Formats: sequence, structure tokens, C-alpha cells
Amino acid sequence: MSQHPRPANSPPPAALIMTQMVYGFWVSRCLQIMAELGIADTIGDVPKSVEELAKSCGTHAPSLRRMFRLLSGLGVLRKDEQSDCWGLTELGQMLRQDNPGSVYGSLRAHGHLLSWQAWGDLKTSLQTGLPSVEKFMGDSFFNYLSAHPEDAAIFNGSMAAYQTLNAPAVVNAYDFSQARTVVDVGGGTGTLISHVLKAHPAIHGTIFEMPHVTAEARPRIASMGLAERCDVVDGDFFASIPKGKDIYILSQILHDWDDEKSLRILENIRDAMRPDSRLLVVETVLPGDNAMHFGNLYDMAMLVLVGGQERTEAEYSALARRAGMKVSRILPTVMPPSVVELVPA
Repeated sequence: MSQHPRPANSPPPAALIMTQMVYGFWVSRCLQIMAELGIADTIGDVPKSVEELAKSCGTHAPSLRRMFRLLSGLGVLRKDEQSDCWGLTELGQMLRQDNPGSVYGSLRAHGHLLSWQAWGDLKTSLQTGLPSVEKFMGDSFFNYLSAHPEDAAIFNGSMAAYQTLNAPAVVNAYDFSQARTVVDVGGGTGTLISHVLKAHPAIHGTIFEMPHVTAEARPRIASMGLAERCDVVDGDFFASIPKGKDIYILSQILHDWDDEKSLRILENIRDAMRPDSRLLVVETVLPGDNAMHFGNLYDMAMLVLVGGQERTEAEYSALARRAGMKVSRILPTVMPPSVVELVPA
């Protein structure tokens, strides 16, 4: 009995869509291995044979070819039939470490054994509301990383890459021109504040971070020629915040923490603010239920890794009120995060 082909413009059946979801992590794992082995960087701008690539990364050439076949079908790689060499597509270029839009850091972090273990034990987080990764780390996420610099470098690389994309989007979405002092609370090694300072030469910046982060931030800020315009200050945002600045920034910070810890951070910033100061919370704002949104994925990652959460506009407004502030406006950016502006109530 013959089967009639599905019309080209008809949607795939529900079973096919669900099957693709079920097997989606197989694709993620192949991309993670591409990053771990540095294959995209080895290919670079010149296509290479699978045998050459296998030798350079210590893999079995026939098996590597099978992975390449999968990724070529997904538009990541392209094989030249005449030379039998494999090159990167425009999409595949995003796997290179030297590409400004690279996802290399994210692949390395989420391909880390600890991330896989955490997601594999998602049920524990759903049952307890606690980050499952602590079972494997034996400590909280941030305490573990502070004691394991090699692992920290992998996860910090992911955050730095993500901020590299977010920073120009934030600077383009928000008008900093009236500010003279800006402090990036938990500002990492200075990716966002450096974009602000380069776009606005009259602003003086401050990075406020833990000592093991400021140790990296100082030479990085100096290498960008911004040392005289940017202070790098050791501190703990759960204790106190530099006082009297025009603008405070919390970029991808509050989603790391539950409501009570987030409230403590907000209250400390409120205590440091002048009546005319502003706080910019740079986070993904969830649209609510029945909506496909990148933030929903990140929300689950916060659950299993750090015990934090992404939030809706209503949830940010509620937190702000508890801290003696109010949401004055929310500005979308071209990236997933928005700029949630808070002012003293």
C-alpha cells in the first residue's frame, strides 16, 4: 500500500516535532565536543580534510566524519565534494573563539561535566527547589568556582562571551549621556562598563566585584586604556555598595539569586543611591505563560545551577517595591535581556 507524501507546505506532525525535541541534546553535545576539541579554530578560514582534523584533535577519522555529516545537514559545516575538505558555514563561524559573536564559551561551560550532572538530576531541583549541581560540587556554585580556578575560567568565559554580545545592545538601548558616574555592581572583568565608557567619554566608571575577579579586571581595564576613568573596587554586594553614584548597574546578577538574596542586594543599592540615582537591572524579562522565550530556558538553568530565577515584569516590580524602589520603565534590547530601570520610590 503506497504512502502519499506530505504536502511541502504542511506542518510536520506532532510526533516529529516532539521527536526533534527529545533528540535535541544530541545536537548540543556534538557542538560542545566541537568546541572542546577546538575543531572550528583548527579549520579556521581554510577547509581541511577529516583525516587532518582527526589527527590534530586526537579522534577517530571515520567517526569524526559521521559527526561532520550530521552538522553539515544542520548548516554548521559544508563539505567540498571535489576536495573532500570540510569548511565552516556562516553559522559554523560562531564556534570559533576569535569570532565576536562566538558561542564557544557557552558550549564549553554547558558541556562541562558539572552542567551535565546538574541537568541530569533536574528532578531533584523540581522536588526541592534547590540547585541540583550542589550535590556534585559539594558546595554552592560560586563557592566551588572560587576554589577551582580551572573550572571557573570555563564558566567565566561563557559569561564574558555573553556580555560581549549584551554590552553594545545595552549601550544602544539606554541613554547614559546625562550620567557622570556609573558603577557596575558585580561587573566582572569590565565588559559592560568598558562599552559605556568608550561610548561616553565624560563618564567615570567603577567595577565593584569580589577580589578574585578584580584581580583579572584591573589589568584588563588597563589594557583598554581606561585605568584613569575606571576604578576597580573590591567588595561584596551583600554587605555594602559604593555610595552616591548617578547610575548603578546589575547586569545578569539578580537571576543568580532567589528573592530574599536579590532583595538584600537591592536594599544595599537603595541605601547607596541618591534621590536622583537610577538602577539598571539588565536581565531577561519573561513574558509569562504560553510564550516561547529564550528566558524560559535560562530560567531552568538558574534553577539547577545556582538556585536563582528569571522573572516577569510583575515579579521585578514586586521586588523593587520591597526594596523601596519602583520600575520606571523597561527598555528592550536586540539581545534577550532588557534594561529594567528602577528609581527610588
